[in-house]
Amino acid sequence: MVQSGSEKGKESDKKEEETVKIVTSFYPLYIMMLNLADGIDGIELDNMAEPQTGCLHDYQLRPRDLVCLEDADIFLANGGGMEEFLSDVLEAYPDLNIIYAIDGLSEEDLLEGHEHDHEGHAHAEETDTHEEKELHEVEEEAIHGEEEHEVNPHTWMNMELYKKEISYIAQTLAQVDPANQDAYKENEKRYTEKIDDLIEEYAALKQKEEKPGCVLLHESFVYLAEEYGYPVLETLDVEKDSGFSAKEMRELIDEVGDAGNGVIVSDSQYSGNISTLLAQETGMERYQLDSGVSGEYEKDAYLTSMRKNLEELKRAAD
Repeated sequence: MVQSGSEKGKESDKKEEETVKIVTSFYPLYIMMLNLADGIDGIELDNMAEPQTGCLHDYQLRPRDLVCLEDADIFLANGGGMEEFLSDVLEAYPDLNIIYAIDGLSEEDLLEGHEHDHEGHAHAEETDTHEEKELHEVEEEAIHGEEEHEVNPHTWMNMELYKKEISYIAQTLAQVDPANQDAYKENEKRYTEKIDDLIEEYAALKQKEEKPGCVLLHESFVYLAEEYGYPVLETLDVEKDSGFSAKEMRELIDEVGDAGNGVIVSDSQYSGNISTLLAQETGMERYQLDSGVSGEYEKDAYLTSMRKNLEELKRAAD
């Protein structure tokens, strides 16, 4: 049957009304939503920060990002200070419905983190206007900045905590989109069962008593190391492949050497040049893990990444 222009317009308006647009802040949350929204009609997914090498703390909003959020029903963010650009988002869209994954965790679940002092942020307090400072205060309230210490926001690296976040987000989505609450619940069950299978597959690794101490070159790995009982000797955020002065490199070598006898764990998203040099200078063995912030847009990407990480940890313990 041929539809009139008015009928087509009404159908288009109805389709827009029935569509729930969910925008995720970065890759790990997008992979989570691929699983939670699997097979549900009327869900439109978009990811803001494209998978890339580097730290989300350094991410700068682009005009495309704000356009992407313009008609979003839900913005799914990590929280805990991960998205330092949230002040700009809140300024542009003060009524945006934001779900923070980290709200699914208790205070006892969270580990203390390091203050990120990246280029462009080092002197923010000195250069901010009065209005900008007020905006930062609003952002801090929204992402748990009222705490006395920095939070390590890389909670997805602990699979038990990741499951808690999945459950929280599924429940919250069911409240926002009640028409699909049964589907969210079923998808949550299916995805967490896959994660449970992976945890069970490496149960022997968790129970193994003797494990080497670790010097971690990225704070995201603290969650994984503690979950599987690897002593953390030192955590140093080395978020670049080069550009260190001779003095900085010497200080880094000394810090790693002074940490104690153990292994060096670096992030596989970087070339490994720095960790290789540190291993050569200290005599420690080097292992690479995946912090899970980049990869293919595939439903099982998180599971694949974590399995590789557990294999690497198993190799370090042998």
